[in-house]
Amino acid sequence: MNTEFHYYLTGIIARAAGFDEDEAKVIAESSEYVDENDISLAIEDRASGDAYRNYISQTMNIFKPQRELMRIYPVFHFVPGDPMHEGARRTDGKMHLLITTPDSEIAGRLLDEAFKASDENRLYRIGIATHTYADTWAHQNFVGWYDYFNNIGLDPKPDIGHANAEHHPDWMSHRWDDVRLVHREVDNNERFLQAGEKIYEKYRRYLGRIRRSAHSSWPALTAMLAPVFGKSASGARNWGEEDRLPMYRDLAPWLGEFNEEEWFDGAIDTEVKGLEDKKKGIGTVYCVFRDRYFWREDADREETHWFRFQESVKEHQSCAMELLKPVFDGMGLNLHDY
Repeated sequence: MNTEFHYYLTGIIARAAGFDEDEAKVIAESSEYVDENDISLAIEDRASGDAYRNYISQTMNIFKPQRELMRIYPVFHFVPGDPMHEGARRTDGKMHLLITTPDSEIAGRLLDEAFKASDENRLYRIGIATHTYADTWAHQNFVGWYDYFNNIGLDPKPDIGHANAEHHPDWMSHRWDDVRLVHREVDNNERFLQAGEKIYEKYRRYLGRIRRSAHSSWPALTAMLAPVFGKSASGARNWGEEDRLPMYRDLAPWLGEFNEEEWFDGAIDTEVKGLEDKKKGIGTVYCVFRDRYFWREDADREETHWFRFQESVKEHQSCAMELLKPVFDGMGLNLHDY
């Protein structure tokens, strides 16, 4: 899934389920920021010289070594599910212990555990776990591993995740064929609406326990979203995205546009040496003089969104590693080695 679901729809669903606007925005930003948090940084304390290091939750370079990928993909984007799932049936009859399947037990547990997180980190944990849970629909029938199981046709790209399928599994209002499957025709609107309903239900169960009322019912919300989605289309581009984005903003003006720099800049001062390193582009690869990063002196780092998000990433990872251990033990692997 991309920003349409992870940011806009997640925020809209959170608000409909009963979170207030500020809470829903933090959940939505955390959900989307999982995909943007792709650079490992050392943030220095000017007084002590101590450095804080974040964990990345995404990698934009699928050619990075397997050991680095294994901490990221099964934990944040391709949570292993049920190899016997009905929708996972393939024409070649193959199965895989690490296959991602919708509404998987482990991904659901991660969201349930997020609801129990500390007051300081709970909303961030919910957003991160929502991203992971939602991806079990978009990334179903792929594994977060280098494996020919992911191969589609004669595509020369590495068989990692859904690289062979390109962006087709992530686009809203999109139809495509997964030629590996018995039921090969995929309509992302159907998958994404199923994901949205399950997320709404989980939010409602949590909010009901703390006596918070829904802002909108799921049927009412889907009725509002139907004109936004329109009919799904096929092809090599994300048709209709430019029309849908302003409609999300009309439904939730309090969300605004996602700005990946806002949380970082609110917590950290950057001492730039030449080109700014953390910006995406060639400067992140070929860099002679590395930038330095310091906690802002006018902000309490532990109160900043960026710090709380990063701490929540670490908590999510720790929880996921524990839940995934039996799966990897079954393959004779220790996930902590990756």
